[in-house]
Amino acid sequence: MKLGNRLILVLVAAVAIYAIFLFTSDYDLISEKISDFKVNYLPLILFLVAVSWVPLIIRWNFLLKNCEIDIPLTKSILIFLSGLAFEITPGHVGVLMKSQILKTSYNISRTKTVPIVLVEKMYDLIGAILASAMGIIILGMDFHLIIIAILVLTIVFFIIYYRPASKLFIKRVTKTKFFSKYVENISEFDKIVQKSTNVKIATICILLAVTYWFIVSTAVYYTLIAFDVNILDYLKVLAIYTTSVLLGAVSFIPGGVGITEGTIAGLLSLEGIDISIALVLSVMIRIFTLGFAVVVGFISLKFTGGFSFKKDFPKESKTF
Repeated sequence: MKLGNRLILVLVAAVAIYAIFLFTSDYDLISEKISDFKVNYLPLILFLVAVSWVPLIIRWNFLLKNCEIDIPLTKSILIFLSGLAFEITPGHVGVLMKSQILKTSYNISRTKTVPIVLVEKMYDLIGAILASAMGIIILGMDFHLIIIAILVLTIVFFIIYYRPASKLFIKRVTKTKFFSKYVENISEFDKIVQKSTNVKIATICILLAVTYWFIVSTAVYYTLIAFDVNILDYLKVLAIYTTSVLLGAVSFIPGGVGITEGTIAGLLSLEGIDISIALVLSVMIRIFTLGFAVVVGFISLKFTGGFSFKKDFPKESKTF
């Protein structure tokens, strides 16, 4: 089955889940709430979502340059945007397609680019935790959430900067059936990871990741405003959105669909919003953020040749 068809199946499944969310709610209330949406906010919302990708594009190019991978800027941006189509894959692992596009277009070793893609996702995780923690601390929300965030960050940084732990982790990951087909030279893989996670590089990349979460959460905030929901502070919206996306990602369900929306709806309901309205808001938030990103990703795939790839990645040549 071609890549495009597989992604379309996932999208159809997502639409079905969204339909279940909406049909199990109060239909009259949903219709009324959707009709209340202020369309004049839509351009601003989509603009903010698009702008949120800018720090991630900067980070992507920064990591490539840091590892001495030099490709045309326009092509690099298109490859990054192509990866957005795979935000709907389990745990976002489909973004490894960026590595395959680089291999196909520029004959750049996947052993050299796969770790960059994985490090990107790690910085996204750290950025989301930090952004969420900032909102939780400033608003004085449940302190237990801060403890959990600190523990997760401690584990992540321990694996990154304690060499025996990082070597063991990389060895285990690259020996798995899924990643073994992408990595031939473990020492080079390890070298790229270390080069992409030194303190200076990590600081810049984490700041860019946090910037992304702040901007995209602004889009979420204005989505609520567009539905006349103005009882939440921006920082509370930031904490709710980042926490929900994190839970969806670690669930390994494609795009976190169902988990993320359910978490957003649940947390909004705890803030006094009717659960039926909260479900509508959660679905619309995801359409404007995840859905819009996937559409842009599909369009970019057309320009990078991503649709020509078959199921899984082709076997690496012996000149890997």
